[in-house]
Amino acid sequence: MNTHQRLFGTSGIRGQVDEFLTPEFGVRAGLSFAALLQNKGSVLVCRDVRASSQLIENALISGLLAGGVDAVECGIVPTPAMLFAIKRLHYSGGVSVTGSHTPASTTGLLFFLDDTGEISEREEQRFEELFKAEHLTRKSWSEVGSSSALDISDTYLEQLRKELGNLNGYRVVVDPGNGSTWRTLSSALENAGCEVITINGQPDGTFPARSPYPQPSTLGQLASTVKDSKADLGVGVDSDGDRALFARSGNVLWGDTTCAIFVKNELRSHNGGQVITTINTSNIIRLLCQEYGGTLTVTKVGPPAMAQALRNQKDALIATEESGKYIWPQILLYGDAALATGKLLKIMREEQKSLEELEGELPRFYQFKSTFSCPEQLKSPAVDFAVNVWKDAKDVEVSTIDGIKVNYPDHSSFLLRASGTEPTLRCYAESRNLNEAKKLLETVNKLAQEALAKAKVG
Repeated sequence: MNTHQRLFGTSGIRGQVDEFLTPEFGVRAGLSFAALLQNKGSVLVCRDVRASSQLIENALISGLLAGGVDAVECGIVPTPAMLFAIKRLHYSGGVSVTGSHTPASTTGLLFFLDDTGEISEREEQRFEELFKAEHLTRKSWSEVGSSSALDISDTYLEQLRKELGNLNGYRVVVDPGNGSTWRTLSSALENAGCEVITINGQPDGTFPARSPYPQPSTLGQLASTVKDSKADLGVGVDSDGDRALFARSGNVLWGDTTCAIFVKNELRSHNGGQVITTINTSNIIRLLCQEYGGTLTVTKVGPPAMAQALRNQKDALIATEESGKYIWPQILLYGDAALATGKLLKIMREEQKSLEELEGELPRFYQFKSTFSCPEQLKSPAVDFAVNVWKDAKDVEVSTIDGIKVNYPDHSSFLLRASGTEPTLRCYAESRNLNEAKKLLETVNKLAQEALAKAKVG
């Protein structure tokens, strides 16, 4: 491995077991996390349904034990299930072995602290220093950690029962996408009184039904099932259960729309308050904060940045990201698809409105998104070129906290950033005017193409 290569992307470490995230890597990662925890304590470890995840989990646990940390194996459960258990049972932290929304060939490692948030960027940097050091602390034979197993599913479902309350009367279509929520998501909603229809509900790490990445383009079966069954709501999730995209009859909502519904509800319920969102999330959040007395903090993309902002602003009501992550910090510092589904149904009940009606009450924004292939080594120079082109632009607000986002006075915007999980540049454009949104997409696509061309020639 190139010692100058960053291990962490937008969220955790990801790779293929035969290339980057090897068993040897897993052992060293376990040792590094043990050192980050000062070689003491007890952590929970869970995994998703991918065959490669169990291999890496076993290697990781070996490293944790060698570093003097006790490891408690939770098996295949959603990542947020592990986090509820960390909070309730007072563990030192946790590791989820999961590829999340990425293809079946990829797995990953997500590292959490005892507050249920991912480790911060500063802790990621310390982790990488430890990982790349010539020597890592290994305990003597009499001081190594111990391993055990714990079924946390009942603890998770019990906590969700308390959070969701009574949702009797709603019909919900659930699409776990053959991932780790295959049992818990349906059970949580049934426990709350919902009638549940489950599709793609058998665990299968090859994800035969659809991509583990929940998007409108991958959730067509969910949308049609909601329509055919006359359900009130549909929810599609990723392989470890933190992302959730929602469907109404025949249509899947972009995550931005659901973010807006949640933010509007929190601001109205609390007469304003602090909201945190990522830079790739729609400016509809900014507009809602202006309308309902909210104070907005914008972060880099990814749960680590969101969690750190929530640690810094302990009175925040909610944090959101357009990919389908919604965080209520008084509960967890991470997303949970089951919790988000229950929260949305609660809003529908309190407002006595359908999801379509809730969507219709929001300010209308037209959004377009595109991607361009970009090798890892070209990401930084491509983004740097784009920043240099626009950093001194007049009559607009320019943000460079993650790529470059250009905000216009009428809330139109475009964003170009490098993906932290895939070899791509991501482009976003939006406006309250359809034609303007299309023009901005042309602008940002042209910028991406020019940046890639410039990066290739050096």
